[in-house]
Amino acid sequence: MEEEPNENIVDKIYKLRKNFVVIGLTGRTGSGCTTVAKLLSTQNPEEFKSEYREINSNPIDNDVRKNRIIYRYILKNWSPFTVIKASDIIFYYALLQTFGVFSRSLAKCSNDANSEGKLSDSDSERSDEVLNDLQKVKSKFEELSAIAKECDSYLKNDEKKYNSGLTRKYLNLILIDIPNFRDDLGKALEKSKKILSDELQTWGNNIRLYDSIVAPINRCQSEHAPSCLARKINQFLKLIRDDNKNHKMPTHIAIDALRNPFEVLYFRERYSAFYLMSINTTEQIRKQKLFEQGYRNDEIRLLDEREGEGEKKDFKSQYTGLDIDKCIELSDIHITHDGTEYTNNRKLTNQIITYISLMLHPGLVPPSPIERVMQVAYTAKLNSGCLSRQVGAAVTNEAFSIFSIGWNTVAEGQTPCSLRSLSDLVEKEDLTAYSTYEKQDVKFQNYIKRIVECYRDCRIDLKYHNKDILNGVNLTYCFKDIHNSKHVTGQLENQVHTRSLHAEENAFLQLAKYGSSGIKGGKLFSTACCCELCAKKAYQLGIKEIYYIDSYPGISQKHILECGDNSPKMILFHGAVGRAYVSLYNPFLSLKDEIEEVTGVHVEDIEIGKEEQLKKTQDDKSDNKR
Repeated sequence: MEEEPNENIVDKIYKLRKNFVVIGLTGRTGSGCTTVAKLLSTQNPEEFKSEYREINSNPIDNDVRKNRIIYRYILKNWSPFTVIKASDIIFYYALLQTFGVFSRSLAKCSNDANSEGKLSDSDSERSDEVLNDLQKVKSKFEELSAIAKECDSYLKNDEKKYNSGLTRKYLNLILIDIPNFRDDLGKALEKSKKILSDELQTWGNNIRLYDSIVAPINRCQSEHAPSCLARKINQFLKLIRDDNKNHKMPTHIAIDALRNPFEVLYFRERYSAFYLMSINTTEQIRKQKLFEQGYRNDEIRLLDEREGEGEKKDFKSQYTGLDIDKCIELSDIHITHDGTEYTNNRKLTNQIITYISLMLHPGLVPPSPIERVMQVAYTAKLNSGCLSRQVGAAVTNEAFSIFSIGWNTVAEGQTPCSLRSLSDLVEKEDLTAYSTYEKQDVKFQNYIKRIVECYRDCRIDLKYHNKDILNGVNLTYCFKDIHNSKHVTGQLENQVHTRSLHAEENAFLQLAKYGSSGIKGGKLFSTACCCELCAKKAYQLGIKEIYYIDSYPGISQKHILECGDNSPKMILFHGAVGRAYVSLYNPFLSLKDEIEEVTGVHVEDIEIGKEEQLKKTQDDKSDNKR
């Protein structure tokens, strides 16, 4: 948007934020990403049903006052978001293929090969049936395919100039034509709906690596892998931004949905105005929503496995495929969804308009006590020296006053894993950083030597890091991985032999270490849900509420916490945390200065009437005589 001739400095400052906002939505299938996308695309803010109410209707508290401020602000400043669906971009890639490749891909997906890799007669019949059904959309596919190929040439032209007609044509393709085509395709494949969701994931994974829904025969990755899908989304994002600039409109975009960690980092590193918003709900509500959409229990189980729930992924698959757990961990804002239809979901609406208001006007309202404490736990986790995952925790009383904090780290006086070096252990240097077991156990030492040989095969100079393919990164190691390997002990799932205390455990021990009046009835905040060991300690200490961000794959909740007559309440965190906490709650300028600059009214300089002035003068004289 161009500057208005009479704009004041305050308007110019806030236009830096109001002109461009990008929200990435993430969450498990059925959690409510599409519901939030619908809310964000609302045209008229007066349609919002939030928790706003007038102050004279009921007794009020500070939450009511905050809701009033947010609602009144959003009515004046709302601009609907344009929603880019990542799945529509994947279908855009499908349109770049011939109809033959497209139809064969879906027909192949409908088959389940037998143990010998051959197709049964029923498989062949099903494949023929799918190919026949796809003929219903062939003409529409070829029509849109021509536009998509034309669009792709346009997007790849770095010297292209803005063309209003072409831009609108290509945006209609993504925002209108492809969604309509997908509806037609779903009707054509009414008997084989599951094909589309299964193949969509395969296409997405291929796109990330090969920039195509079809993997090349030689499996040669694209030079842009694994960012190919993110780059294409970004190209359309820029197209929308150019179009809005031409019409002097702000650009507010929501991406529904990002489920790959690399794509999250791709947008985060490019746009300071990018926020990743995770949509979370209870498993009971999520599964109910999936049942309503026609999923069976076995299909939900496969869906969860595909999306990586509770599964530890290897590094490559984590950043080239779906890993929603990691995306939730990376989220800036966490939204909770209770399953209520979005048109009547006041709690969900209130969360959305609150964070949109804070994006447009940082510091408009202060954070909640829950956000404040979780931010402390989030900050505490950065102290962790764990090589796998950093976790932070905080313990408070009933009034959210913090009694202790903790993070997963080794006992005081020992050296965190991130500060230890395999080269030092091999070269017998800095020996106080290593245990007697590490220095003297024969099996452990032999395996260490084998590891060193493997690193040397990679041409790493262990002592001086010359020829350093790690590019200066410390060559540390995880004791648990080595100790639990089959060559040392083979105890793959043993938690006892980890070097670190868990974050919650550490926070509890700080209470005992430095003395405490007790925390019975208090609250535990953790960036990751408690494991079985920490859940037992929380229960024993009388913790009544446990706030968490990331779920834990074990049975700590069902087996430990949901037992007996003193069970803590598990509460899924909602709010801003990390960099978003600072970005949203740190005002650009003080509200006092903003009001004075916009209105021109300086309260200390307001003139008063003659009678009031005379009385003021007399009062001043009386004060002077005293």
